[in-house]
Amino acid sequence: MLKKLKTFSKTMNKKNLNFLLVNKNSSIKETMRIIDRNGLGIAFVVDGKKKLFGVVTDGDIRRAILKGANIENPVEEITNKSPIFLKEKYIKEEISRLKNDKKIKDIIPLNGSLKIPLVNKNGRIKDFICICSDKNKNLYSLRDKSKLKKAGIKKVLLTGGAGYLGSVLCRKLLNKGYKVSVLDNLTYGEEGIRDLYKNKEFEFIKGDIRNISDVTEALKGIDAVIHLAAIVGDPASQWDPKKTIEINYLSTKAIAEACKYNQTNKFLFTSTCSVYGASKAPEDRLGEDSPLNPVSLYAETKLKSEEGILSLADENFSPTIFRFATLYGVSPRMRFDLVANTLTAKSLIEKKISIFGGNQWRPNLDVSDAAEACFKWLESPIEKSGGEIFNVGANDQNYKIIEIGKLIKKIIPKTEIKIEEGKDDLRDYNVSFDKISKILGFKTKKTITDAIFEMKKLLESKKIKDFNLPKYNNYRFLSETKENHGFK
Repeated sequence: MLKKLKTFSKTMNKKNLNFLLVNKNSSIKETMRIIDRNGLGIAFVVDGKKKLFGVVTDGDIRRAILKGANIENPVEEITNKSPIFLKEKYIKEEISRLKNDKKIKDIIPLNGSLKIPLVNKNGRIKDFICICSDKNKNLYSLRDKSKLKKAGIKKVLLTGGAGYLGSVLCRKLLNKGYKVSVLDNLTYGEEGIRDLYKNKEFEFIKGDIRNISDVTEALKGIDAVIHLAAIVGDPASQWDPKKTIEINYLSTKAIAEACKYNQTNKFLFTSTCSVYGASKAPEDRLGEDSPLNPVSLYAETKLKSEEGILSLADENFSPTIFRFATLYGVSPRMRFDLVANTLTAKSLIEKKISIFGGNQWRPNLDVSDAAEACFKWLESPIEKSGGEIFNVGANDQNYKIIEIGKLIKKIIPKTEIKIEEGKDDLRDYNVSFDKISKILGFKTKKTITDAIFEMKKLLESKKIKDFNLPKYNNYRFLSETKENHGFK
């Protein structure tokens, strides 16, 4: 252990250390900004002579806010003034003592870490060490600072986490070592997350995003929020416009405001490429700055939410907008009201598919790749993605609807394709995904062909006995069970 700690110490330099230091007279808000940007979940507080005054964590700040602290007040008001620290002169003896200190083991949370300042004879911070615990609470040190980068984000809240994308994303984040909390009213049931209830790193909160008390409770202990909850899809959104506006816009703005107030500054809102609507030149690819032309209530509420959330951004609160392509693919909470999924199921079971118009352009994205994009955002520095809008998808997955039908027919040859005239979908857009590739390094792994094979295998396994059941279709489920979900 000693050798590792000494090696880690050599990797630090003055510039890196400065990102951890804050004067005791700095505001709580300024301190939180430093913590967000150093990515380590902590700041070392110093006095006017740059001597160690104490330490403060992001958790300390959020707990103080919930108790009524003013974020413009000096951070010294909430600083831990008796932190554990090491003396540079006696480093070997100090490390030996830490190694056998049972109290240290109790302080470090499971899969967590403790950053300990190293001070010189004058009390100034020269470096820090990091002691982490694994699943068995065995202590070890991390030498590479880059491996500590996600330590500032330990627990993630997913609103709507039991849904089509959320249930896939929950599993990805848990597999990556994050703690995951889900706030969901289980409109479509618990099938997507039921098997996660026994996972110690998973927390489920049954609640409604329209209830600010539920939101406030869910935000306790949270480091980042991915807001998925919404009435998704054009038909479902049109069924009860009042509720759609409440959930997709008003509640979304309230959640963002709660995060800003709580200083949960890493916030991702999942929007849609449907905001591009009816493009005047669908052959041309649209970037994030291209004209917007929503043609449905669903797209309009998403666009209003984008505008409302970005208007809240300041030097701390750094929301990100993801405009997802049309999703497809297999999920624990399966849907068969999405273009590629619907056509595949009908092709396999009914041997024929109807396509309305067929020449409309639509970008497409596998649900597992959508989850990967969220993970990429979570791992990215807040200053890199904060305040940005990203189209999420792949350039080579812009297809005309008829082309998707032809891809399905190649795999299921007996499929009969019928083109319905006079019922063209007004949405028609071809989207560029260069920005997310360049800035976040996001690349898709799945294709529609991959998903067709996966859905074919799923349906042939008989695990899904009837893809036409309402639970696989957002609009049908809401319209046939409205009394159970606040729709009257």
